[in-house]
Amino acid sequence: MKNYIYSIIVLLLLGTNVHGQSPNWSVNENNFQYTMTFVGFLNVDGITLSSANDKLAAFVGNECRGVVNLTYVANQNKYFAYLTVFSNQNNEPISFKIYNSAKNEIKNVEKIKNFTTNENYGNLFQAYSFASPALSTEANILKVGFKNVESKDITIEGTAITVYLGAEQDITALNTIFQLSPGSNIYIGTVKQVSETNTINYTSPVQFQVLSEDQSVLKQWTVTVKKGSGNVVYYKKDAVCYEGGAIKLLFSKDGEAVRLISGLVTLTTQTITNGQVVFNNLNEGTYKVVVGGDVKEIVINLKK
Repeated sequence: MKNYIYSIIVLLLLGTNVHGQSPNWSVNENNFQYTMTFVGFLNVDGITLSSANDKLAAFVGNECRGVVNLTYVANQNKYFAYLTVFSNQNNEPISFKIYNSAKNEIKNVEKIKNFTTNENYGNLFQAYSFASPALSTEANILKVGFKNVESKDITIEGTAITVYLGAEQDITALNTIFQLSPGSNIYIGTVKQVSETNTINYTSPVQFQVLSEDQSVLKQWTVTVKKGSGNVVYYKKDAVCYEGGAIKLLFSKDGEAVRLISGLVTLTTQTITNGQVVFNNLNEGTYKVVVGGDVKEIVINLKK
């Protein structure tokens, strides 16, 4: 009985050792003249790897041309792959494999990079993605809001976002809520901003950077916050069967542009002259009037 138990223990230990064995990838650096380098991160099934036992290897065909374990970088609190790839000629197609030590799995990276002598790809802020499957390249701000603050309106034109707030709102320390492309991150400079856990001064337009999930795209965005003046006076006339409705706006700032919006479409823009603007011949419906930081929603009814 004792011999049987001993045999089972030995088999279990042997099984554990085999399962935990990492691939024996290696390269003879002396066989090659040229190098290119990567500063990258590893991601498998949506999880970024974070163990010094995880590996990245480069191949030409079945020949290993570079291999490295992950290295922890304390000031980034992240693990990076500092990979050097070797070759004797440019334009060789380089493929990559990831070893995930937690699952004792090898994954192919669906990405080919042609060898270029002395080229470097990636850095600590914008690392090169080695992922299976590939990660998203989207780097968009989808929506901006502020915690415990009511937004009157928001417009997104390209990479310029304008948020309209009430006249009395303090905008020197707003806790911003970001809705971003899945997996992406947002920064001011290189300082990461966390949604609902920040304090940002919007007295001037704020420049943000959005980094895509795969870190290949870094897109610049500008967020401007405008406060209402509280000094605009609005009048309206409803439509009748033979005549369209009208909206009249009184404001002291001549030369100020006034936009008339229906849904998401700007119907027309006028300039305040002699303290007023009038929009005529309006159909029944809901309109938005925007002047400076003021936004007013006005409903034109149809009188029968």
